[in-house]
Amino acid sequence: MSYIVFARKWRPQTFDDILGQDHIITTLKNAISGKRVAHAYIFTGPRGIGKTSVARILAKGLNCEQGPTPSPCNKCASCTSISSGTSMDVIEIDGASNNSVDQVRELRENIRFMPSYGKHKVYIIDEVHMLSMGAFNALLKTLEEPPKHANFIFATTNPEKVPATVLSRCQRFDFRRVSLKLITSKLEKISRFEKLDISSDATFSIAKASDGSVRDAESVLDQLTSFCEKKISQEDVIAVLGIIEEDTLADIIEKLHKKDTQGLLKVIDGLIATGKDISQFLSGLMGYLRNMMVLKVSPQLSSVVDLPDEYIVKIGEQAKNFEMDDLLYMFYTIAATANAVKRSELSRYIVEVMLIKLSLRAQMMPLSEIVDKVAQLESDIGKRVPSEAGQKQHFSGVPERTEPEPEPRPFPREDENHDTSAAAETGQLEAPEAKTALTIESIKKAWPRVLQMIKGKKISVASYLLEGELSEAKGSIVTIGFPKRFNFHRESLERANNKKLVEETISGVLGHNVLIDFTTLKDSKPASETTEAAPEIDEELEREAAKDTFDEPMIQSALDIFDGRIVKGEFPPR
Repeated sequence: MSYIVFARKWRPQTFDDILGQDHIITTLKNAISGKRVAHAYIFTGPRGIGKTSVARILAKGLNCEQGPTPSPCNKCASCTSISSGTSMDVIEIDGASNNSVDQVRELRENIRFMPSYGKHKVYIIDEVHMLSMGAFNALLKTLEEPPKHANFIFATTNPEKVPATVLSRCQRFDFRRVSLKLITSKLEKISRFEKLDISSDATFSIAKASDGSVRDAESVLDQLTSFCEKKISQEDVIAVLGIIEEDTLADIIEKLHKKDTQGLLKVIDGLIATGKDISQFLSGLMGYLRNMMVLKVSPQLSSVVDLPDEYIVKIGEQAKNFEMDDLLYMFYTIAATANAVKRSELSRYIVEVMLIKLSLRAQMMPLSEIVDKVAQLESDIGKRVPSEAGQKQHFSGVPERTEPEPEPRPFPREDENHDTSAAAETGQLEAPEAKTALTIESIKKAWPRVLQMIKGKKISVASYLLEGELSEAKGSIVTIGFPKRFNFHRESLERANNKKLVEETISGVLGHNVLIDFTTLKDSKPASETTEAAPEIDEELEREAAKDTFDEPMIQSALDIFDGRIVKGEFPPR
């Protein structure tokens, strides 16, 4: 008889042989016992965890001579033919190579025929997501209303590629990755039966390398049996698989803690010299740091760390040497390096620079400690700077002035011999003593200065004022009127920020607390003609007003609402 590999020889033959899928096995057993077996199932999950094996066992349970039964005998003609793959009533189809519409149509034609000698005709389609869209569509009607003797079982590693119309017609079971302990137990059982001398470290390394796949672990054990004959050590596993052992990862973390840059570079040189895969090394290092962070959060989370107890204890001790911020920083740095390695041919240089960076890193200070130090610094400064009357203490230690600022002096009168044009531009004019009475004549004389000051702050407001007329000065209220055609200007000036600017400027120039009242005139000349504004101010405002006008909120809102843009902007003619 020809040699049978471990993955086939040790394939589960009953539901009880399936590892780590109790939630599925219980459901299927109850369905068979209660005669509630669905006409279509879809099994999803990673490779090598028992999807096809469960499908075969379900088929045996339905067609067993003692069944339907959740415990097939594996002795009758039906069970043995299904186990060997020769049953006429259990049709296994590879979805990757039988994915056309014609092949599905042929399946539909054959499904009408009754089983040969069993009770059910079971169709197992592996990698069903590889079927074409046309094949899926051809299968829909048959899948929804198959003959009473027909059952479909689909298996896939990519359920997201299966159309929703197919998924909705099936009962879905999601298979889980098998735990490290269960795979280790299965390997030890095989080793005892096959009379292999294998160390516990080697068994653990094989199980860890399988990444939750029982079939992969069995295949590796089979490969090592040929490589080592009867005695298998951890060194043999490392040599065959090229994996990074836990002791090496622990040594790297220890050197990072001691900031032994030279030792780290020697370790990485040794790994590369022995042909280790850089990406696999980085992945293992990230997994090691992840386990450290889990145990750092709480030692009671050891069940989340899928490692033997002796490794968990060692990792927990190492985690005490690092702050959580340090572990997070190292993890994300390694993750970024792993992404860079995928895109570069200089993987060795990138990893070496990463290790140098991590080993020379400064000690990270926890955020809580930073907050405490800032609070202590504030307290110390507060003690060194004495509080004084009339002063408000600040964190910086600089007292704040609390006495009122002196009121600004009015600007010089027209008859004083000063060059006010340049000074007005910079706002450095000196104000004379406040006048005893506020008259419309005094306001008109000072009006060019007012416009010049406002122009330096907001040119659109100054341009609006050009169209107004100084109508009246009564008490502290100054009335400025606008013709009806300039209502837009008046409304713009009545906005709180614009009105405040005009009032503060006039008050500073005249030395009075002035309030402004904007009104609409029936028939009058604009202020540009009645207030004797300086011609150069008028012309300059005319040139610049259009540009600043379009900064107004109303204009901007209109542009936003209508998704518009300014093609040409001109200030409205007077």
